Amino acid sequence: MSPAKFLAAVYVAHPEVEAWDFRPRHAERLMVLCPEIRCRVCSNREAFGRLLPEAEIILAWRVFQDEVDRAPGLRILATPAAGRDYFDVRPPERTACFYGRFHGQIMAETALAMMLGMTRGLLPAVTTLAHCPWPRAELAGRMRLLRGSHVCVLGFGHIGQWIGRLLKPFGVRLTGIRRNPAASPPPSFMGPADAVRAAADLDEVLPTVDHLVIVLPGGSERDAIIDARRLALLPPHATLLNLGRGNAVEEEALCRALRRNELAGVCLDVFQHEPLPPDSPLRSCPNLWRLPHASAIAPEYLDLFVEDFAEQFHEWMKTCDA
Repeated sequence: MSPAKFLAAVYVAHPEVEAWDFRPRHAERLMVLCPEIRCRVCSNREAFGRLLPEAEIILAWRVFQDEVDRAPGLRILATPAAGRDYFDVRPPERTACFYGRFHGQIMAETALAMMLGMTRGLLPAVTTLAHCPWPRAELAGRMRLLRGSHVCVLGFGHIGQWIGRLLKPFGVRLTGIRRNPAASPPPSFMGPADAVRAAADLDEVLPTVDHLVIVLPGGSERDAIIDARRLALLPPHATLLNLGRGNAVEEEALCRALRRNELAGVCLDVFQHEPLPPDSPLRSCPNLWRLPHASAIAPEYLDLFVEDFAEQFHEWMKTCDA
């Protein structure tokens, strides 16, 4: 196939996070990895729109139906985002959709930091106990080892498995929950005490969990999958982390559990409504720490996206040649 066969219209820009802005160096790297592609990086939506009639590939955070309709030669629609909720469009039948598969490499470090911050007392020491001149006694009752704990990762896909991979050297016992455990063998980093189990087993697993990590994608079928009943199944010393989508956790029930000391700590990166409203009760819950949907931020974000896109592109090319 001749070089530069495909024109890619790129509009990957973010008003707040520089790491999420596609730069010329990213385009140059992509064209080295994929000589079949010629990248045109657009600085605004108007320039992006003017390029659509010629584009065979679209790289964007979001696109709208009228934009897709203006790209009759579209073959690939790609976003750095992992969530399938970024493209609410009907592309032509022959169009392949690429979603980011690299986020776990960054988010796993965030999940590990959250766990260590809670178990080793760093988060309460610099927040709720910051007013205490010497909070040794206050911290002593809550500090424990991550080593030897049982971590359940709810949503054991690309991101969940990266989290598990990073946790295993800390000596945890790992249970991954996924829709179809038989779809693929357990990852090689899992040991005899670890398990991959079905979503139907969740209620059985929760009472044994020290840390519940939620990295589920969006979708109404996952609304409040962790509700008041399931929160009550967790032991009082357990922590909960949500880095997937905010709809997975019943927030009012979570606040009640924290105020009743029924959970040791919670770290949230995602919420039912984003940005988090100023009057949200989550802002005043004890032992709850928040990130503003930022668990995947790193300077390497788009470098990883380019590598991931190139891998998916070459996989797609093989299917075209078959």
